[in-house]
Amino acid sequence: MGKVITVWGSPGSGKSMFCCILAKVLTRDKRKAIIINGEAGTPMLPIWLPEQIIETGASIGQVLSSVEIDTSLVASHVTVLKSYPFIGLMGYSAGENPLSYPETDFRMVLQLVSAASKLVDFVILDCSSSMTNVFTPAAIESGNLVIRILTPDLKGVNYLKAHQPLLADERFHYDRHMTFAGMARPFHAFDEMGYIIGGFDGLLPYSREVDRCATEGGMFHALKYCNAKYTAALNKVLEVLEQMDAATEQDTAEPAGDSTEFGEEFSDEQPE
Repeated sequence: MGKVITVWGSPGSGKSMFCCILAKVLTRDKRKAIIINGEAGTPMLPIWLPEQIIETGASIGQVLSSVEIDTSLVASHVTVLKSYPFIGLMGYSAGENPLSYPETDFRMVLQLVSAASKLVDFVILDCSSSMTNVFTPAAIESGNLVIRILTPDLKGVNYLKAHQPLLADERFHYDRHMTFAGMARPFHAFDEMGYIIGGFDGLLPYSREVDRCATEGGMFHALKYCNAKYTAALNKVLEVLEQMDAATEQDTAEPAGDSTEFGEEFSDEQPE
């Protein structure tokens, strides 16, 4: 079973960009990762791959509206980066909206995550900022490692205060989440904001180059522009994952993912 990494937090904090950068870091040794985004209000497939026309049949909406979800169904709806075939993507297609499919069921999200984790080494869940989108609480419940990213300002702080009561149930393991300051700029009051929320585990500073990658449709090229503080935050995530591996080493006799290659079962007809 692959590890599930959930990324959630306040609007505009750089969650999706962080997911793309993290996926590149985690797959440098040719391990595989799938990034899954369940926000129908902003379909991510055309943002991840703006130069590519992706058919509606590749949409995550097709999976979540199925009767049952298994590994074959998930694999057939993953879009693979042709130039970097160790990363797969699942999200909504261009032109889709929250009314394109039946209302998403919490149980189906759990099935999706479970099936995806049987295919690859890492499943990265890129969450909506809204808890009314059931993908977000289901993703938080499913995560082996949960990362919340907040803008270090009053909007980020009050977003967290508003949503913390919704995650009080122990199945969301709220107190074990890592917290990063996203889109951090020099004028932000990190110490004051950190004190209010209980501290930041790292900073994900705003970078003009990284922002350009997002606006130009090159999110998977942003890793090379990350500065030292951003890299330090990524290294903290890697350290936690290594600690998790060490703690469960005796139970990992079988590989985290199955022997399926992206090119064998995943659809590879959708180039980057």
